[in-house]
Amino acid sequence: MRLYILIGFLPCMLILSACKNIENIEIKGIDKVVVQGFQDNKIYFTAGLKVYNPSGVSFKLREINLKTVADGSFLGTLQCTDEIKVMARADSVYMVPLNLRLANIFTGASSLYRISRQKKVKLELQGYVRVKTFLISRKIEISESQVIDVPKLR
Repeated sequence: MRLYILIGFLPCMLILSACKNIENIEIKGIDKVVVQGFQDNKIYFTAGLKVYNPSGVSFKLREINLKTVADGSFLGTLQCTDEIKVMARADSVYMVPLNLRLANIFTGASSLYRISRQKKVKLELQGYVRVKTFLISRKIEISESQVIDVPKLR
């Protein structure tokens, strides 16, 4: 009987300790951006997301939802619904398929044109990233500001 209690107790402890370690992750920024196209008021691209995971627990990025401001102009909402697996004890760059839903097609297009003429742009992201490990899901608030190189459009 005690063996059954122990077997039931161990997974609960593992899940709770895994949930605690998710707080230690750090999203450091964006490394490389490759624009793939435009469709239905959305810009599709792939970005290299720098993630530092010092914990011993692997997890999945389940959802990204970030309000995006470039040089003071609100562009729209950055989203990703694909799951990306982040390995334990890693400081790596993960290529993440993203889309930017423009808030307004006319002001968004003019802001993007202005930004495409610059070499660097100050990008501000605010929102959340949802992660999952085992059966536990956690929402991590993001508020970052970074100067990035503007990718060349083909």
